[in-house]
Amino acid sequence: MKTSLTRISAQLRLVLAASVAATSVVATPALAQDDADAKSVEKIAVVGTRAAPRSIGDSAVPIDIISEEEFVNQGSTDMVSMMQTVVPSFNVNDQPINDASTLVRPANLRGMASDHTLVLVNGKRRHRSAVITFLGGGLSDGAQGPDISTIPAAALKQVEVLRDGAAAQYGSDAIAGVVNFVLKDSAEGGMFEARYGSHYEGDGDMMQLSGNIGLPLGDDGFANFTGEYRTANPTSRSVQRDDAAGLIAAGNTAVADPAQIWGSPEIKDDLKLFANLGMDLSDDSRLYLFGNYAEREVEGGFYYRNPHTRGGVADGGTDEDGTPLLLVGDLDGVGTGVECPLVRITDGNVLDDADYGLIADNSTAVGANCFAFNEMFPGGFTPRFGGTVEDMSLVFGTSGELGNEIGYDVSLNFGQNSVDFAISNTINPSLGPDTPTSFKPGTYTQTEKSLDIDL
Repeated sequence: MKTSLTRISAQLRLVLAASVAATSVVATPALAQDDADAKSVEKIAVVGTRAAPRSIGDSAVPIDIISEEEFVNQGSTDMVSMMQTVVPSFNVNDQPINDASTLVRPANLRGMASDHTLVLVNGKRRHRSAVITFLGGGLSDGAQGPDISTIPAAALKQVEVLRDGAAAQYGSDAIAGVVNFVLKDSAEGGMFEARYGSHYEGDGDMMQLSGNIGLPLGDDGFANFTGEYRTANPTSRSVQRDDAAGLIAAGNTAVADPAQIWGSPEIKDDLKLFANLGMDLSDDSRLYLFGNYAEREVEGGFYYRNPHTRGGVADGGTDEDGTPLLLVGDLDGVGTGVECPLVRITDGNVLDDADYGLIADNSTAVGANCFAFNEMFPGGFTPRFGGTVEDMSLVFGTSGELGNEIGYDVSLNFGQNSVDFAISNTINPSLGPDTPTSFKPGTYTQTEKSLDIDL
């Protein structure tokens, strides 16, 4: 089954070939004149390369064909990172602390937003992820692109990349270009691979198992299946924050070092399954079906909450002389029980006298009705943010030629991506001492269905 990019290439080659032939016929009588007027050239330099050509040279638009081998021979295991390596104009950043972008990394082609690149699988439009990028560094803010990390490299026969705008043919989501992932369609053979890797610093251990098998389906069909399982430990390239270092210097032994971790998130139980099936119904028609299921759990760091100055948690306003105060709540109400103390914070962002010890270590001495979140987190806290990503798709259709040699392709397309967010090691200040420390903020789900008729 030819993809749309392949058809475009064939048409362009035909047009260019005709143009070259016409030019040759017209230019033949002028060859003698050209030889007479030829100018001498001092030096011609030819730079060679050992790299195999992968761009279609006779196409009017830049099209790259990335083979299966280029993905197999990589140290990266994530599809987004692999694409960045093999396609120069394809870029993606690691997102250590970047809201929901930590779970689904926004990629871009030719410096445009992630939803400006049309992503196809076997020539069919890929559904978008559930994440709308909130912090995209000014490039992908508000963008909602597909999650291509759910595609295992072992399932790919090749990848076709159109590095030019194609909005006139495909729509506004192809302003940056088109990426078409072509699945393996072999009816025999297979592979199994195990990988392990680690960073030079000794963290970020990664383990991956992947396999592919092709089976016959009837006399003229195939059933190709791919599975992949991966885990990756987090990394840390952190330095201590200035405010946390100041607290430690002032004697607060409960502050973690580093207080805020900056590095790649932890990825657990990253499962990817893909199937591609096809069979001939007749000499002029073919039935096809392909789809996937994927899920993974991602957990990364977040920003440090200072135990003295975090608004709504530790910031108690200022004293009459303007000195900052620690927020100390009176659980029984003002005028009932022991009067709660004013805990002053000095210019060095530390607590005055022994009040810190009373609040953090011995609240009974102050009064059971007095509460400060320093009792729970005397050194402040850094939330852990992440969630579970689930992705599934199914495409079923038939293609061929009608009696009058008109080609057709009719298909049903279903795709769904959901993200179930989770955050831990944090609090809800409005609940006081009864606050839990783990929460489920909610779930985003993106579902797309389409009926495609191509003649």
